[in-house]
Amino acid sequence: MLRTIHWFTIFYVIVLTLLLQLPINTPEVVETVGGPAVKYAHLITFTLLGFLVELGRVKKSMFFWVGVLIAYAVGTEVLQLLLHSLFNRFFCWEDILNNIVGVFLGTLIGYFCRPFVKRSNVIT
Repeated sequence: MLRTIHWFTIFYVIVLTLLLQLPINTPEVVETVGGPAVKYAHLITFTLLGFLVELGRVKKSMFFWVGVLIAYAVGTEVLQLLLHSLFNRFFCWEDILNNIVGVFLGTLIGYFCRPFVKRSNVIT
């Protein structure tokens, strides 16, 4: 079970990184699609990421992984700022806040679900 969670988490991080950097929207599209929906998407995607990482955590402490995920959340937005001319993506403080709240929420949910995950094939 843990091996499956680890592989799915790796796949999810790769897909999430691509989605957060590739030019899939413009300010006009965000406004017409529904601005709040985009903000909730950040919250939901990082909640799932925090949940997966906490559920599959083996050796490092929860605080270490929360720090890594917060750095990832901030880093993706900073990359959008730095690579704006290439990818037409935009930096937003509100996205960072939603990402961080999602990390904490997902980690908390994952923490309470950990006892229900089979841990026989432990990966070091």
